[in-house]
Amino acid sequence: SRYDIAKIDSNIREELSLADPRQGGGDFSMATMISDPIVSMVHEFCVLAKRAISEIDENEEAETEAMAHNLKVAGVMSSLASFVRNAPENTYVNPYRPSQSPQHEEASHSCRVALLPALQEIESLVKNTILTPLTRVLNSHVATVMSKMHRSGAYLQDPRDDGSQATSFVQIHLVDQFDKIASVYLTPLPNEYASIVASTVATFSIYSFVSNAAMIRPLGEASRLRLTQDLADFELSLEQLVFKGGTSLSLSQIAGGKPYSELRAMRQLLFWNMLDDKTLSPAEVAKALLRETWVKDVRPSTLFHFLFSFAPTLLTSPHHFKRMDAHQYVGAMIKLDGSVDDGEASAWMTTMACCDAYQQRESVDGSMADGDRRVGAILMILGPELLRRRRQ
Repeated sequence: SRYDIAKIDSNIREELSLADPRQGGGDFSMATMISDPIVSMVHEFCVLAKRAISEIDENEEAETEAMAHNLKVAGVMSSLASFVRNAPENTYVNPYRPSQSPQHEEASHSCRVALLPALQEIESLVKNTILTPLTRVLNSHVATVMSKMHRSGAYLQDPRDDGSQATSFVQIHLVDQFDKIASVYLTPLPNEYASIVASTVATFSIYSFVSNAAMIRPLGEASRLRLTQDLADFELSLEQLVFKGGTSLSLSQIAGGKPYSELRAMRQLLFWNMLDDKTLSPAEVAKALLRETWVKDVRPSTLFHFLFSFAPTLLTSPHHFKRMDAHQYVGAMIKLDGSVDDGEASAWMTTMACCDAYQQRESVDGSMADGDRRVGAILMILGPELLRRRRQ
């Protein structure tokens, strides 16, 4: 209860006051010594809190009582961390303001340093047992929604063919999903924890959306225009999610800015048209592509998969080569925590296998070619260089 939490705060400050210089607390080492029992108390509290946390299965609906219970535990741990963090100043400095004493400032500093292990233990507990499972569940739900991009053929149909109006995949499927995440899961969480969840979900969502979009094949002019508009809607939705997460960071600053840079670069990639010049050799196209300013911002796998949209039918798409659905292939590249590095090497190996198989079939392609036959050679030139750049 709130009373119990407030009592813990009172007990912490009462314990620390024994080292108050004005109350005969002795030298500054006394503050460090008295901090040790508080660290031990926090450890015991964390052990009990860990027992109270419910395990959440990734396949389980997140709207469960167990998840709601875990969010409440996170709130309690946040309050405890706030008490421990502010206790030194509330004990040694604030009671004597506006006067200032070097002795009190030094005692407060020594106490803050001694209490750091307690704060680290609280942070580790919340991240490992509450926030990480929560983000994995939320990201798995986002991935399920993203899979509709391929299952429904959202960008494969030209609305002009049947006279219907163009519809936004993002507006129909993703906006409500992000609003639900914000209202149900971010709002109950303290800001410091909500910002972690929002940042992780935003990072995963960007990488997943870009990777799924890059694998659309074929990708006509009308589809590119609709996808460009959806990228703008997608960015706006994520900006609102991050804002509701309570973080001071913008979308462009999350994860070092890499996901956002790729999201913006995707718009330029969609209208790259170097292959329209049929006189250029594969090497010339590859060199021109590597000179594009936005290439450094996209993952190699994004560029590989996008080039498949120009390729002949006989050049098998990577997910078909692996006998997987597109969203399953993307899921193998992008982990639910938003990490992507492990998937890049695997994507290149699959791309090489697709190109090798195409070279063996190319002799029978002949006049049946329905795409640009240079794509396979371009991929084999680009791959090693893009991976080398990424490792640097």
